[in-house]
Amino acid sequence: MKKILYITTLSRTINAFLVPHIKKLISDKNIVDCACSVDLEIDRSLTEQGVNIYDIPFSRNPFHPSNLKAFRQLIKIQAEHKYDIVHVHTPIAALYGRLLKAKFPQLKTVYTVHGFHFYKGAPVTNWCIYYPIEKIMGYFTDTIITMNTEDFQRAQKFNINRILKVHGVGVDFASYNMDLFHKDEIRRKLNLSKDDFVILMIAEVNQNKNHRQMIDAVDILKNRGIQVNVVCAGDGPLKEELKEVVRIRGLEENIQFLGFRNDISELIAACDIGILLSHREGLPRNIMELMACKKTVIGTNIRGIRDLIENNVNGFLVPTNEPTVTADRIEQLIKDRVLLEQMASNANHFIKKYDVNQVVSSIAKSYAL
Repeated sequence: MKKILYITTLSRTINAFLVPHIKKLISDKNIVDCACSVDLEIDRSLTEQGVNIYDIPFSRNPFHPSNLKAFRQLIKIQAEHKYDIVHVHTPIAALYGRLLKAKFPQLKTVYTVHGFHFYKGAPVTNWCIYYPIEKIMGYFTDTIITMNTEDFQRAQKFNINRILKVHGVGVDFASYNMDLFHKDEIRRKLNLSKDDFVILMIAEVNQNKNHRQMIDAVDILKNRGIQVNVVCAGDGPLKEELKEVVRIRGLEENIQFLGFRNDISELIAACDIGILLSHREGLPRNIMELMACKKTVIGTNIRGIRDLIENNVNGFLVPTNEPTVTADRIEQLIKDRVLLEQMASNANHFIKKYDVNQVVSSIAKSYAL
């Protein structure tokens, strides 16, 4: 039995990705607690299993003084509870969580990288800030867990004893049983018809997720006389601005911004394909979820996405900021339903190795190394 402290900058990361991991560790007789800034209530199934939640005042701004206060609280927590392992996620939490090793040398530190902020094509600022930090923090890291090929290769340059690559945060296939849903009924609730070609975009509405490329592609298709319906699930700072762009372009009947949703499985059941046009990703679970539900996905040809999509095999890769190419690929799938079904089948077969149970088992084994 080990005492493990999960540290993330925000609680929403735990809810979105780490609940199955923590439950698996508890079922293996470990004690697991969490430290984070509680921006959303932690999944109650964790607290019901005895997980203690420490509300730490982390800020996403690496230079915010509240992070020093958070670090002092982490020192106090570790001194009092004497965890064997701290498992850190997200850059700010990863920085201060691993610094605990300077005061507690016997503490084992494990860092799961959800996507380095420095990557091929990243802004120079990212390289200037985050790369030196990570280089230094290698001396305080026992194990680093990466999710994509580029990050795995990059981590080789750091002074870290163990560098692992796992299949993301994993997918709970039991949660994505499409037989439970009636496609036409879900579409009716969304004001869609059974004959519409429906594209699902699961993404926070921010600059990185690049909804504008999708809007431009839909506009191009409409000018070609091809009607598609895009359903956008996710909230974010650009939602109202982009809704206005959609209105001005006369695409209100083609694009819906639904905001935050807790019925993602139903939305996947209702769609024909998925799309993700990000500038930066680690290893996007939304693509894994779509593939698990036997859906073809169009994604930008970037780190993380290209680890999941093999172009022309289980989906299409398109360049960032190339709406015409994006429109071409959508049109191709509309017109060639045999190709669409074959890609969907290939996607479903490919993603099976990303089962959350296999991922969690790999992570748990890293604790014993």
